[in-house]
Amino acid sequence: MGTNYYVHTPACANACEHCSASEQLHLGKSSMGWRFLFQAEPDWPREQAYSLWLERAKSGEIRDEYGRATTLDELLAFVQKKQDGRSHVGIRPQLSSALYASMREADFDCGGYDFCDRYFS
Repeated sequence: MGTNYYVHTPACANACEHCSASEQLHLGKSSMGWRFLFQAEPDWPREQAYSLWLERAKSGEIRDEYGRATTLDELLAFVQKKQDGRSHVGIRPQLSSALYASMREADFDCGGYDFCDRYFS
């Protein structure tokens, strides 16, 4: 079991009625016993993922999937506490299926943190 975190960006001031809602962007997931897994975009350069993720995280209010608000500083302190957990990078089973191969390829390290550039929750 885990908890997903999202940033809720403010609605565009000039948005029309049907698109005036804020956008919810996935920041990552905390699972018991594991390091925090950061969500990256597939087009982000992997060596810049952490700085791009920080920009995203600063773009609005951060809330978990249960609606509890947290600050960026609180989330980053929580991430640091989980750094001794099991890493997502390089642990996928060495199976020949395309699914497991794509999962291994999607997980990567940036600045000592675990990132994934495929959708997960």
